[in-house]
Amino acid sequence: MKNRTKLFPFLIASICLLTLSFATATEKNKALYEENFKLYRQLESNFEKAQKSKNWDLVGSNFYRIYSQNPEWKNSPLCLFVAARVYEKKSLRFKTPQDSEKALRYSREFVKRYPNDSLADDSWLRVGRILERRGKKKEAAVAYQRIVYGMEDSDTYEIAKKRLAILTGDPMPRKAEPEARKETPPTPNPKGYALIKKIRHWSTDDYTRVVIETDKNVKYTSRMLRPDPELKTPPRLYVDLEETILDNSIKVEPITKGLLEKISFASNRPGVSRIVLYIKDLEGHKVFSLPKSEQNPSFRLVMDIKGAGAQPEKIFADGAPSYGKQGPSLKSKVPEGEIASLKQALGLKVRTIVIDPGHGGHDPGAIGPSGLREKDVNLKIAKRLRERLIEEGKSFGIENVYLTRSTDRFIPLEERTAIARKRKADIFISIHCNGARRKKAHGIETYILGFTDDQTSLQLAARENATTTKGLNELGSTLKQYILSAKKEESQEVAGYVQKSIVQNVSRKYKYVNNKGVKKAPFVVLIGADVPSLLIETSFITNPREEKRLKSKAYIERIVDGIILGIKRYSMQTQKVS
Repeated sequence: MKNRTKLFPFLIASICLLTLSFATATEKNKALYEENFKLYRQLESNFEKAQKSKNWDLVGSNFYRIYSQNPEWKNSPLCLFVAARVYEKKSLRFKTPQDSEKALRYSREFVKRYPNDSLADDSWLRVGRILERRGKKKEAAVAYQRIVYGMEDSDTYEIAKKRLAILTGDPMPRKAEPEARKETPPTPNPKGYALIKKIRHWSTDDYTRVVIETDKNVKYTSRMLRPDPELKTPPRLYVDLEETILDNSIKVEPITKGLLEKISFASNRPGVSRIVLYIKDLEGHKVFSLPKSEQNPSFRLVMDIKGAGAQPEKIFADGAPSYGKQGPSLKSKVPEGEIASLKQALGLKVRTIVIDPGHGGHDPGAIGPSGLREKDVNLKIAKRLRERLIEEGKSFGIENVYLTRSTDRFIPLEERTAIARKRKADIFISIHCNGARRKKAHGIETYILGFTDDQTSLQLAARENATTTKGLNELGSTLKQYILSAKKEESQEVAGYVQKSIVQNVSRKYKYVNNKGVKKAPFVVLIGADVPSLLIETSFITNPREEKRLKSKAYIERIVDGIILGIKRYSMQTQKVS
């Protein structure tokens, strides 16, 4: 007993030392990570430093060392990815095969360890690129296939598809059909109930969105169940959908990361289907529905789960301005003079941007007098904006730029927001063209998520949401919850910079530019993004003069210039206080 008594303080001291050394190592990793990124940016921008091979090797080896010391650290995937990028650039600059081999090895290590990371597609692209330079066409084609046939939402999809077409000689590569394909028998539905067709999900470490699709509008109830220690069950969120049956072919993609342990579904009782989410980590949840429409042929039930490890949503909502009649008054708990110090403490920076070209596929959006379709203009602007941000964004801290769609295809509104969350966006921008019955209506305006009594803004939101103003009202308290927790202050700030820059830039060359300002409206595409989010109505496609301008590359370039300048001003201002 005496020996145990003497041993106990020793064990406590040992545990404390181990904990302290682990914390110290983590802090050192963080410090090295930040310093190494500074060196890396200098290499990218300083011609003299970039001429020395040892500088590239120092940065690359440092990034790999940070990753290898703790692969589970949140920034380790980025460290491994950048290490591979550094060595690929070094090999091209100094013609060193050993560095090309290192870049290839690190890229393969990335896709093996982090297959679901947002940078996995870029790593596969690098693998294909390096192998193609070595003349290994078959191996390069396999790497490109991993993107084309598994990462269709990726911004690298079009590049991989083109390279694959060149390597295989097939202009339209197709995924090989499985040898034995069993037909799923049709689901018997004698009472004509709504059919639950799909259950989809998107996850990050602190956020999960699940969407349930049915072929008819349905009534539902939802309930959260507390964890049960005796039964060893975690928190569970379930929904019961009335007068529904489950399609025989319904499948749920495997859950590999995020907040969910599993998703189960079954008929709870005759005519009622129950979907249950088993949750590992929970801070809060929201459930809302989106009705069927011409553009969206399915009823969608959206379930958002937020983890306890996520940053508090209300840090800036509490300090947001009052909206008077347009919404609830939010009195600030933080003195205005301390907002800058809050930003400084949080170290806010803009590194990743997700651009959403509105509409697409069977949804053309607004159509101009000569037949110009909004979906086509949106995609042109978004693609050009991404190209320019990749080229110029590094100078003010932008590291990643993604598109929600890079081709003419339809994506539901709730999925666009989920893509922004999955890509860990710092800013989310949805690109649109305005439309009105009055052909004389013209101008540029930018929207953020918020309340409004303005009927024009509500009608626009209803059109973009593919619903009616009555449908907006039906979202009710759920929509208010999202608006209350949205990043309103930051959204208002970045929207202000962007709106002003676009108008100034376009006005230098074109006459009759109407600055319609920054406004608020309940756009579904902005719901749940949880980052500064804005929807830009670039011009009125229904106005003959502005439709003609939207056909011009020069006009699109002016719009893109303005958006980039606005983002840059916001980013530089944010970095200044952080």
